[in-house]
Amino acid sequence: MRKALENLHGRPVYPVGVNYWPRHTAVEMWTRWDPEGIAQDLREMRALGLNTVRFFLRTADFADSEGNLKAEALERLDAFLSLCREHGLYVLPSFFVGHMSGMNFPIPWEKGRDFYTDPEVLARSRRFVSGIVSRYRDEQAILGWILSNEITNHTGKRETHVLFGWMRDLYKAIRAQDPRRPIGPGDGADDLKGNSPGYPEGALGGIEDLRDAMDFVSLHHYHFDPDPFVLSHAPAATVRLCDIGLPVLVEEFGMSTGLWSEDAQADYVRIVLFSTWAAGAAGALAWCWSDFPTFDLPPYTHHPFELFFGITRADGSRKPAAEEMRRFARLMEEVGATRWSPSPPQAAILVPSAFYVNYPFRGVDRPRLLKALLRAYSLARGAGFDVFFVREPALPPEGVRLLLVPYGDLLAPTWRDLKAWVEAGGVLWAGFGGAVSNLEELFGVRSGRKLGGFTPPQGRTGKLRLVEGFGDLEAGEEIVLPASDAPPLPVSPTKARVLAVDEDENPALTVHPVGRGKAFFCPRSLEWSLGHESSPRRLSPVHRLYRALRAEAGIRPAFETRHPELSLNLLENAKGEKLLVAINHSDIPLEEDVCSQKVLHRVVDIESGDELEIQGSKFRLPLGPWGVRVLKIEPRSGASNPMGETR
Repeated sequence: MRKALENLHGRPVYPVGVNYWPRHTAVEMWTRWDPEGIAQDLREMRALGLNTVRFFLRTADFADSEGNLKAEALERLDAFLSLCREHGLYVLPSFFVGHMSGMNFPIPWEKGRDFYTDPEVLARSRRFVSGIVSRYRDEQAILGWILSNEITNHTGKRETHVLFGWMRDLYKAIRAQDPRRPIGPGDGADDLKGNSPGYPEGALGGIEDLRDAMDFVSLHHYHFDPDPFVLSHAPAATVRLCDIGLPVLVEEFGMSTGLWSEDAQADYVRIVLFSTWAAGAAGALAWCWSDFPTFDLPPYTHHPFELFFGITRADGSRKPAAEEMRRFARLMEEVGATRWSPSPPQAAILVPSAFYVNYPFRGVDRPRLLKALLRAYSLARGAGFDVFFVREPALPPEGVRLLLVPYGDLLAPTWRDLKAWVEAGGVLWAGFGGAVSNLEELFGVRSGRKLGGFTPPQGRTGKLRLVEGFGDLEAGEEIVLPASDAPPLPVSPTKARVLAVDEDENPALTVHPVGRGKAFFCPRSLEWSLGHESSPRRLSPVHRLYRALRAEAGIRPAFETRHPELSLNLLENAKGEKLLVAINHSDIPLEEDVCSQKVLHRVVDIESGDELEIQGSKFRLPLGPWGVRVLKIEPRSGASNPMGETR
């Protein structure tokens, strides 16, 4: 089931909205109070069908150096909440706003002391949040509480367990006043994305311990990639990566039209909204409501691109992105967004524990590893199958047939456990990332590395040539690989078969039957190499290897297309009804056959009401550039397509 936020009455809510500063006063909302302008903004939001506003209690505007609340600010907050209630908008207040749009603002009681651990600072922080929550705990408009806005930008990056201790302290303070509403950290989910210093081994039982300090994950998504295919898959991939068993709210996402065109912004908003909903997100809030005319107001004086993130312009007119928000909000209302859950994937990606944990005398390039993980997700979607993430030392749950280890830098016991998983019938794909504790037992190869180092020639692209058929790849076919900045592990097969060789005729892909399963080994991580590319490409041909792996694992998606840039996302509700979210991850129009495992009765476009022409188990689907269609699927009762044919 989709993990959802709930309002005070226990009703699930899918927030579709914006992060908010008023159009004319921006970050000076509370000091340059403009109730008429704010009311106009809220009317326009409701006209677009938006239902949620995240706003910011810039700390110095609301409290003194002792953490005591200011009467004038509270009166203005009373008025703001009344306006939101009047216009039918939920709100998510953010407490500690010491950072905003590229500038740090004072937290009055910090005064150079440790914000996270100093007892006096913590006591005043508790006083601040407790005062707000106790005053507004019965306010119907408040959907939940958010601790901060990217607090580590204000304080500097701190180890995860230090931040966790602070979050848990403030979580308890809020919970003492309000036992009902969900609480989020507002930290951007940096710790879950590997964008933090991590934590020492043993300081936390696991990254999942963060669940004790939050009720939902606050994802801020600003991952821009030179590869447009990865860029368009990254929002959904990051939602899956941040899933620790709690709702994942896409609390911020956006694109500045000071740097991109308005049409590009609209395309991006469309992709983020639909793909994250299809991936299981709990809602999405765009950054931000409006462009600002405040050229002479910091932080915009020195961060001018921050002036242009709005879905509306400074003159109040709508950008194309606003129409995308309107379209999505209307559709979510029509179908009941929280009723639909993604169909469970049969494949998973293993995240190395070093992505989070600081082991002694061992380092990892976490931003680069994130790129490799996102590429693995994108390649899987390009190969026509869905995938989620599991974190080392966990292994995939029952029902998962294929496990992808794009960068095999794992703990010694994990390799042992993976062998047992493969023996039980699993299919494992691993790219070299470090020493494998049971290399020959699991992969059927030995290291062939000789004395002396190996540095790949800079800029040299590689190739992988099949020496025997693999999936729909035929012997003799070649796949061009990106230039690598990391040396591969030369291997000598002992029990494994060589499926492919590199440009120097060395083994480049091997397979080893282990028990009832198979273990595939790539002596260099293709996904890691792809993450090193700085020039854009339409789509890496490595997805063809992933498609072959899918066939080896016996994964047969309920709906399939042969085009790698068309993703098909199946959602189901409690009644067994089905929606198919079809997304074109390219800037060219597509018209492709979609094949179902069952003979179809009807396929209807939810928005237009048009019924698509069906031929047995197939239908033809046109999509514009970066286009999205949501289809209601009605299989013919009792009928199936035994061949699963897609051609």
